[in-house]
Amino acid sequence: MADKRAGELLFLKLFFALLAAVFIFFVLKELRQIFIPFFIALFFYFMFNGMVRKLMKWKIPKSLILIALLLVIFTCLFLLGLLIFNGVSSFVDNFPAYSEKIVRMVKTLSAYLKLPALDVEKYIAHIDWGKTFDPAQITALVSGAIGDFTSFIGNLLLVLLLLMLMLSEKVPMVARIAMALSEERGEELQRVVAAIDSKLRHYLFIKTLMGLVTAALAAVILIVGRVDFVIFSALLIFFLNFIPTIGSLIGTAFPVMIAFLRYGFCLRLLLITAGLMVMGFVMGNVVEPQVMGKNLNLSPIVIVLSLIFWGWLWGVVGLFLAVPITSALKIICENIPDLKPLAAAMSGE
Repeated sequence: MADKRAGELLFLKLFFALLAAVFIFFVLKELRQIFIPFFIALFFYFMFNGMVRKLMKWKIPKSLILIALLLVIFTCLFLLGLLIFNGVSSFVDNFPAYSEKIVRMVKTLSAYLKLPALDVEKYIAHIDWGKTFDPAQITALVSGAIGDFTSFIGNLLLVLLLLMLMLSEKVPMVARIAMALSEERGEELQRVVAAIDSKLRHYLFIKTLMGLVTAALAAVILIVGRVDFVIFSALLIFFLNFIPTIGSLIGTAFPVMIAFLRYGFCLRLLLITAGLMVMGFVMGNVVEPQVMGKNLNLSPIVIVLSLIFWGWLWGVVGLFLAVPITSALKIICENIPDLKPLAAAMSGE
């Protein structure tokens, strides 16, 4: 009788847990316009909170620290926007040279596949490359990719506002919640949040450092290979490095494509591609694990599944936030007795 009752209780727990998870995921997807800025702000909070606390120990006023941080963020955003604008403008200016090579490649491919030459030439003749890659159209394409520009600026300001509010709190929200709980529960909550803070800060620092090194090495390879758009390619590789497993592969696709359009299929292209692939493999699978250690300790299959899930839930932003969020969930599961088996399943050991 007792076993039957325990089985029914376990079933009810699993049922309500599944129901709660479905509800939470539904809310996260439907209210993503609210949750995405919040989680991005939280992402930056973990990145800057330790630095702010250290500067405050040196008796520097918090208001001065936050103003300086805002200036640094705006300067970085301005430089980033300038690099992207220059990269796109350079691509537009140099595209006529690439369009001729694309036409030749299409003709060669059509001849190889034995397509009707007249139909192919007729199709190519009707393509207006100037209009296809007109700067105004490229601007519209970029705007479409990031959403309405006004909405983008609004979300950016919301992220900065949330970040400043998080950093400016005299008593952190976690400490206030802990004071409302029993002493044991309060200490446990603060211990869990401290573990999340420490691990995510270490992860973000290492990923940023590895991203900078990877982008610098990629830039050297592209300069030696005389590939165009070096700065834009290095910037792309740096940001995509924050997406585990697939980010480095996607990042190398753009410079390889540019090298292919400029030089065609030749030894130079093979060397550039091999150099980028080997460098990405060594940095991502040899150097980074050694530097990172067992900080997050997530199973590779869990990382891939988290990328798929959060990418489906929040799009590109979800791909960047997938690992930090999954790591935080694993730490929470480790401190809840009933969820410890789930944390063990997520572990890389």
